[in-house]
Amino acid sequence: MLAGGSLSQGAELSALELKTARKIYVGKCAKCHKLYDPKQYSPEKWDEWMEKMNRKARLKPEQIELLARYLAAGRAGKVQLPK
Repeated sequence: MLAGGSLSQGAELSALELKTARKIYVGKCAKCHKLYDPKQYSPEKWDEWMEKMNRKARLKPEQIELLARYLAAGRAGKVQLPK
């Protein structure tokens, strides 16, 4: 599971992790499509899309984990996600 699932729901991120995750999110995700609000999807549906998009974006495992934590934090309202 990814952002909506078993990874810690909005686990604390350091300033460097926030910056890096935002860069991945904007650089990889918005490169091909608009940025979607994870809150608009069920956790299961969001995880499904994340699995598909991770393959397309060719993210490394550590990038997937960081992005999932970042998006979970956004989903929990702990960080402001770019639109």
